[in-house]
Amino acid sequence: MSETLAEELLLLAHDIRGKCRIVPTAMDCGVTGALLSELGLAGHVTVEDSVLVATGDRPAGDPILDELLAGIVASSRTPREWVTRLRGSGLTERLLTRMVQDGRVEVDHHRNYGLFAETWYPVRDIVALWEAHQRVVVAATAPVAPDERTPALGALAEAAGLGKVLFATSGDWRALCERVREATAGDWAAEAVRRTIGAERRSASV
Repeated sequence: MSETLAEELLLLAHDIRGKCRIVPTAMDCGVTGALLSELGLAGHVTVEDSVLVATGDRPAGDPILDELLAGIVASSRTPREWVTRLRGSGLTERLLTRMVQDGRVEVDHHRNYGLFAETWYPVRDIVALWEAHQRVVVAATAPVAPDERTPALGALAEAAGLGKVLFATSGDWRALCERVREATAGDWAAEAVRRTIGAERRSASV
């Protein structure tokens, strides 16, 4: 099975050692937004009057996506409300467990400074990581994206806070982040991620 946007985002979010490059809340928001985006790109959901609604009753063909789709059928919420509701619900861990089982990442039970226990996920599927990274760069630099998934992945990566590490070798990362935001201004999933993370940061700083 091909990687979902959420799985590609998880590959991009971990450095060579397997340490996550962004804080857990941002990672959870990014993963949820990526799952919602996946459903949207496949035509399973759309946004009507600011609310996310299912477009039919056909399954997505992925257990995690089908579970999320069933929730959308049963409850009316905006994309941002879904991201807020599902962060911290274990979706990130479930996807990482599946990626471990598929051999795409490993598990490293790491002790930071020998004291604090952390779980790192070194990437084994380097080809998939490289391809995902290249797609994000294309989303930021190419005048026209080759498909719908490329700008969606770029928008999600930028919204989750990965722009600096992913664009650092491609030019002015701030300018490239701004370019992604402008090019994907109508991406409701990425905007939901960005706004939820922003609200979390403002709340934490109070």
